[in-house]
Amino acid sequence: MVGFSASRPERALLDQLRALRPGGVILFRRNLESPEALEELVLALREVLPAHPLLAVDQEGGRVSRLEPWLGPTPTAERWSREGEEAVRRFGTATGEALRGLGFNLDFAPVVDLCPPGTANGIGDRSFGTDPEAVSVQAGAFLDGLQSAGVAGCLKHFPGLGDTHVDSHRELPTVTRARERLLAEDLLPYHRLHDRAAAVMTGHALYPTLVPGIRLPACLSPEIVRGWLRERLGFAGLAVSDDLEMGAVTAFEAERPAGLTAVEAGCDLVLYCHTPERAERARDAMAARAEEDPSFASRLRDAAAAVERSGRAWPARVPDRAAWAEARRFMQELSALA
Repeated sequence: MVGFSASRPERALLDQLRALRPGGVILFRRNLESPEALEELVLALREVLPAHPLLAVDQEGGRVSRLEPWLGPTPTAERWSREGEEAVRRFGTATGEALRGLGFNLDFAPVVDLCPPGTANGIGDRSFGTDPEAVSVQAGAFLDGLQSAGVAGCLKHFPGLGDTHVDSHRELPTVTRARERLLAEDLLPYHRLHDRAAAVMTGHALYPTLVPGIRLPACLSPEIVRGWLRERLGFAGLAVSDDLEMGAVTAFEAERPAGLTAVEAGCDLVLYCHTPERAERARDAMAARAEEDPSFASRLRDAAAAVERSGRAWPARVPDRAAWAEARRFMQELSALA
């Protein structure tokens, strides 16, 4: 999955995507000029992407609201957590209806990291709180509402960034929380919700108490993705890496593309959110590795099939401006009440 800078369907971009054939694209605020321009962009993307593409965005509410210029401010997860389960469900439903009206079929939300609001780790008030049972209920309500509107949800950031003190957008954090506490608390929302979520995003942190001696961030670690997410947790949906252009993982690109390592580890969908050329390099490295290694070729086919299944299960709709306008009004009403 790739991101790019354009807000209009420029020919060079469309030619690049037609050649790359990613499983989908992720859009950011820089791509959202107006609903009308977005509709033009989405329709053009659907022409050059594979038959069942994933069109994704990060729309959590609060600080991470790509639609804020069009919606106005929306409450944070921490604020919604005080409004009760049903209010959160309504907000999730309204979010899904707004995204579907704009043509999206995947939202990288909700956050299930256990984190107090003032923490300087990039999570803070994006979290529903620090009580794992309460977070499971609140995040589950958002997830159910979102997916009831036809937009796939994604739990993040596995196996948990709540105990970190640096922002993985800039550097690699280390989670030092005791293994027993990680299992009992941080992993609890995944145990509660994994069979309801379309996707899980693996984070960028080291977990020495879960995988002693392993100096790889979670998204690049087979012990985390295959071992903990797939085998121990039993997650059968789409395993997604966080953005592989973040500061926490750029050092791991020195010898080989991180996307190749992430697919080896068990991720199905790898994100390059800014530079399609880096995604091209990863694609070429994967193709070369598949020619040399039948087992990796099989892993690559499985990953591609998982992405296609997700696109089929959550089909992207043609943008519907009337539906978007109604969902926008509903979201603004809900936000004003919170």
